[in-house]
Amino acid sequence: MAEQNAVATQQQNTQLSVTVQIKNMISQDAVKKKFAEVLGQKAPQFLASITNVVAGSTQLKKCPANSIMSSAFVAATYDLPIDSNLGFAAIVPYNNSKYNPQTRQWEKHPEAQFQMMYKGFIQLAIRSGYYEKMNCSVVYKDELVSYNPITGEVEFVTDFSQCKNRAEGNAENIVGYYAWFKLLTGFRKELFMTVAEVDNHARKYSQAYRYDIDQGKKASKWTTDFEAMALKTVIKLLLSKWGILSVDMQRAIQDDQKVYDEEGEGTYGDNQPDIIEAEDPFKIEQHDEEEQQIGGLDLEEVE
Repeated sequence: MAEQNAVATQQQNTQLSVTVQIKNMISQDAVKKKFAEVLGQKAPQFLASITNVVAGSTQLKKCPANSIMSSAFVAATYDLPIDSNLGFAAIVPYNNSKYNPQTRQWEKHPEAQFQMMYKGFIQLAIRSGYYEKMNCSVVYKDELVSYNPITGEVEFVTDFSQCKNRAEGNAENIVGYYAWFKLLTGFRKELFMTVAEVDNHARKYSQAYRYDIDQGKKASKWTTDFEAMALKTVIKLLLSKWGILSVDMQRAIQDDQKVYDEEGEGTYGDNQPDIIEAEDPFKIEQHDEEEQQIGGLDLEEVE
């Protein structure tokens, strides 16, 4: 009992230490200046949100303060809020396995990971000015007519008033996830993935998801919020493969799910990135002034 109390006290001190470290860091003039350079007048509010995010997550309190701040700064460069409930971006705790040469064993080290969410990708796409319309959604059984996995063609019912599954909200009736966009040029592209296809994708690219399944746990974002991760997957794959990517969108695809060290170097903690780089056939060169103007739009563009 005494040992358990000692461990609990030690964990409490560690959590308090990280929380205090974060508060101390965001009070420093150098840190304030760094965030103000990318956020302007929004910087104080964003810095306050870092404290709130850490205070609300027991697992984040176990992560090094530097990795939390580095991940938060990445989100700041995109002008995206880090409250995961908003669905734009998040700072996610991740157990990164590292080899200890002294013990000759692999050890888990909690680290903070920057993670884009599906509204974040949509937000950056809207800011680029290339897209006329865009959306992503879950698809229920009584809404889908046919899906051709070879051609990618998908057909939905024409009269949704007869569909009942969505109103019932039963997750067992979800058959897939859908994303589409239309460019200002008129080019239109869509992507549909079945639940099984998304699940296979998650198993392939998320070590944490595989661990949760094997151990019967619910610790990763895939097991705690499968729908949000599925929507993120379809919109991310659609944009990266067929969309016009602004500089920020290209960076976001690369930065997603990276763990950052004290020097700001990012590495992929949870397996490798799930995007295969290919030359973008629609790529349009932009000047720095245009990029700065695009990045200054308000977040209210996406509900």
